[in-house]
Amino acid sequence: MTAHTVGLPLSLCFHTEKVLVCSFLAALGVDPVLSPPTDRRIMERGCTMAVDETCLPMKIHLGHVDALRDRVDAVLVPRYGVLPEAEGEMCAKFWAAYDITRNTFPELPLLTYNVDRLWGDTERAALVGLGRELGATRLQAYKAFSAARKEARREHERLVALQERELAETTCERTVIVAGHTYILDDEMMGAPVVRMLREQGVAVMRSDRVRGDSDLRHGALEFSPGLKWTYNREQLGAVMAMRDRIDGILLLLSFPCGPDSLVAELVQRKVRDIPVCAIVLDELTATGGLQTRIESFCDIVKLREARA
Repeated sequence: MTAHTVGLPLSLCFHTEKVLVCSFLAALGVDPVLSPPTDRRIMERGCTMAVDETCLPMKIHLGHVDALRDRVDAVLVPRYGVLPEAEGEMCAKFWAAYDITRNTFPELPLLTYNVDRLWGDTERAALVGLGRELGATRLQAYKAFSAARKEARREHERLVALQERELAETTCERTVIVAGHTYILDDEMMGAPVVRMLREQGVAVMRSDRVRGDSDLRHGALEFSPGLKWTYNREQLGAVMAMRDRIDGILLLLSFPCGPDSLVAELVQRKVRDIPVCAIVLDELTATGGLQTRIESFCDIVKLREARA
């Protein structure tokens, strides 16, 4: 397939994989085009194209794909099952994203690749295959992947180190961990406003996806819940457990109607008794005013607990 420009919807996996994939495509001479940050139009457009039972991140994903139409030669929507070096599985929406997108936009040229350790589909083999489909030689694709993987690791380490430095230098007396998926925390219509509101309340914010120690986090989550199946939820729980002695409150960000997130939120609320826990469920009808009130109330509870301690 000849594609000079490839669209990457700024949703789902591309909140974590965009540096890797953008660097890979650019090294092959293909121009990666990211969709714009989520706004009300993208969200509402995605909601009109999805069935009612679809979770909010998938609705937003469809809105981002729609925003790329007529701007690129093809849109890339990968499938993720079991990640390399990870235990547990990805949520079903990552398995089905390509098929849902293909059926929603039958006329749109799509690219995909599969990453699933159980089937032997490694990340390297998947992207090398994509490179070959785009006209690169195998050697060119291997070199591009190697360089892109290094750049992606450097970027992740930069974000982790930045959070650690900000927390070490903060003058805030309270620290709250916001536990949620990266595709929620980074999204301008879901997690980003929550993080800003917390900071406006004078609270230092720790993001669960920027806590150091991936393998240790997953093991910590298994101590909390040995039967937990989902990779991202294991990492969230592991981050909460690892930082429990350094935080004054836990804010759980969920998207409606995500079953795994709801289950994890219930586990945390039942088992964590020594610090305040607040669970906020986001959907397309969530109003900024109501969200602000809940966050202010949560911060007041954190302050009251410290005052009584």
